[in-house]
Amino acid sequence: MEMYRKQEKIIDGYFKEAVEWRRQLHKCPQTGWLEYYATGFIADKLSGWGYSLLLGKDVIAAAKQIQLPDAQRHDEEYKRALSFGVKEEFISPAKGGFTGVVAVLKGDKPGPTVGFRFDIDSNEVCEANDSGHRPADEDFISQNPGCAHMCGHDAHAATGLLLARYFSENRDMIHGTVKLIFQPNEENLSGAAAMVSAGVVDDVDYLFGGHVGTSLKQIGQIAVNVNNIYPMSRFMVTYRGRAAHAAIRPDEGKNALLGACTAVTNLYAIARHGNGASQINVGVMNAGTDWNVIADKASFRLETRGATDAINDYMVVRAKEIVTGVAMMYGLELEITPAAVACGGVNSPELVALASKVASALPSVSQLLPEAGLNGSEDFTAMMKQVQNRGGKAMFVLYGTPTGGGHHNAAFDIDETVIANSVKFLAAMYSEITMGQG
Repeated sequence: MEMYRKQEKIIDGYFKEAVEWRRQLHKCPQTGWLEYYATGFIADKLSGWGYSLLLGKDVIAAAKQIQLPDAQRHDEEYKRALSFGVKEEFISPAKGGFTGVVAVLKGDKPGPTVGFRFDIDSNEVCEANDSGHRPADEDFISQNPGCAHMCGHDAHAATGLLLARYFSENRDMIHGTVKLIFQPNEENLSGAAAMVSAGVVDDVDYLFGGHVGTSLKQIGQIAVNVNNIYPMSRFMVTYRGRAAHAAIRPDEGKNALLGACTAVTNLYAIARHGNGASQINVGVMNAGTDWNVIADKASFRLETRGATDAINDYMVVRAKEIVTGVAMMYGLELEITPAAVACGGVNSPELVALASKVASALPSVSQLLPEAGLNGSEDFTAMMKQVQNRGGKAMFVLYGTPTGGGHHNAAFDIDETVIANSVKFLAAMYSEITMGQG
C-alpha cells in the first residue's frame, strides 16, 4: 500500500538517529527503579519535540514499588545518570525510584487515545567484552559494571523515541491523543502495576506493547498472534532457626539451611498440572555463617508460572503447603514475602485481525508468523488487562531479530534494523485505527 511506503520512507529518515539513541542508552544501563539515566535521556528528547510530560509520582504509585533498592543505591545511580550528562530537571521528580516517563501529544482532530508502552530497565549481567561482540568492537559497551541491556530494552526505548519523533514531525495525522509510556522495572515484573495504579492507562482506548527477538530470530519477521504469556508469582521465602555448635551440641540447633534444602527439593517434586504448562524455579539461595555453626537463617527466591491463572494458583498453593510443612518439620519460623506477580494476557482478537492485515502489506515485513508463544511472563499484561477491562483493546507483538548469545546472556545483541521495523508496524497500525476519524 502506498501509504505504508510513504510512512516507511519517513521513518527511515530518522533511523540513523535512533541507532545513536539506542547506543547511548546501552552505555548507561540501570536496573529496576534505578533507571535515572534512561528517564532523563528520554524526557529531554520528548520535551524538545513538544510532548507534555508526566514524571515521578504522577506515573508511579508508591504502594506498588516492590523490591526497591536501598537509599545508597539510589544515590549512586542518580549521580551516575548526572555524570553521563542528563539534565537534573528531568530526573529530580524520579528520586526514590519514581522512574519512567509518560509523554502525551494531542492532535487537532477528534479520535481515540492510543497508547504505546516501552520498557527501559536493564539486567544485572556483566556484558561481554570480547572481540566480535559489536558493542565492544564499536565502543558502546556498558559503562555501568554489573549492569547491561541484555534483553533489548535499550532498543525498546529507542523504538519509542523514534515513534515519538515520527508523530511530532507529522502532527497533522494525529486523531485524538498519542500516549507514549516508558515503563521502569519490567524485569522484576512490578513496574507496569505501579503505572496502572497511578492511572496511566485509564484513558487508553488502544494499547500496544512488544518485544524484540525471543523466538523470532530473523529481521523482518513479526508475530501479532502471541500466546503463552504466562501468569507468574514470585516470593522470598525465609526460614529462621537456632544456631548451635555443629559438633558439640547439634541437638540444640534448629537448622534453617537443612529446612531450605528440603523445601527446594520437594518444590521441584510438585506434580505438574494436567491442563497446561506449569513451572517452578528457585533461582537464589542464601544460608549459613561458618563451617561449624548450624545455620539459623536461610532464604531463597521462588517463582511459579502456569499456562493459566488457575494453573499458576495451583503451583502457588502447593509451594506454600510445602514450605509451611518444612517449617513445622524442622521447628523453624517461616516468612513468605510476595516479590512480584504477573497475570496472563490474551491479545484482543480485533487487533490481531487488523495487525495481520497490516503486517501482510508492510514492505518491511518478510514473514508474518501465524502465531508465536512468548513462553514466559511479561508485566505488560497488567496494562493490557486494565485497558481491556475498561472496554479497550490491547496487544503484544514480537519483532524478529538475531540476538547474539540470546536474551539475558552476556553476548546478547540485536540487529538495529528491528527498531525501524517496529516503528513502521506501529505507525501503520495507528493509521489504520484512526483512518476515517475526524
